[in-house]
Amino acid sequence: MKLTKVPNWIRKLKSGRIWDFSVLNNEVFLTFDDGPQPEVTDWVLDLLLKHEIKATFFCVGANVRKHPDIYARILNEGHAIGNHTFSHQNAWKTSKKDYLEDIDKASELIDSKLFRPPYGKISNALVKDIKEMGNEVIMWSILSYDFKTNLNTESQLKILKRKTSPGSILVFHDSMKSFHNLKKMLPSFIEYGKTQGWDFKRIELQ
Repeated sequence: MKLTKVPNWIRKLKSGRIWDFSVLNNEVFLTFDDGPQPEVTDWVLDLLLKHEIKATFFCVGANVRKHPDIYARILNEGHAIGNHTFSHQNAWKTSKKDYLEDIDKASELIDSKLFRPPYGKISNALVKDIKEMGNEVIMWSILSYDFKTNLNTESQLKILKRKTSPGSILVFHDSMKSFHNLKKMLPSFIEYGKTQGWDFKRIELQ
């Protein structure tokens, strides 16, 4: 079953994570996972620059090592960055020791206390360990499904517009796998958000 908006019962069951924010104004938080990637991340950055908005990029350490110039551009243009492990580890298929070491390896390249688990897969116990390392686990309230092949982007875009509200954290992917769908959905979504008075912000924790 495809759940675009994470239901409250899942949020309560999976504690210790940030799923969205309580906001006083109309802030909405765009996030991008799996980059940086040539062409894709640059396209996203160009779009954000055009609209003068900020976002948060959860970067894979191996990709940061391969593409330091794109990573530097993310930072230079005022966006936030987060740790998405070094090698895009699945916590359900990796030992606790190896997973935490992979996060540490990524942190040598990614200076951030924001962490997002690849695939969204992580146990409550592991969340506790990661928070004890000084990190915050950032999930999402709205999933774009841009990674799905044969996605009906027109229908999905309507769902994203309907489900998003102030405080929402949306996840897209700056990866080649998602690029086709991303190009079809993201520009229209941003333009719609601006008509609704949404203020697209990067994630900043106090």
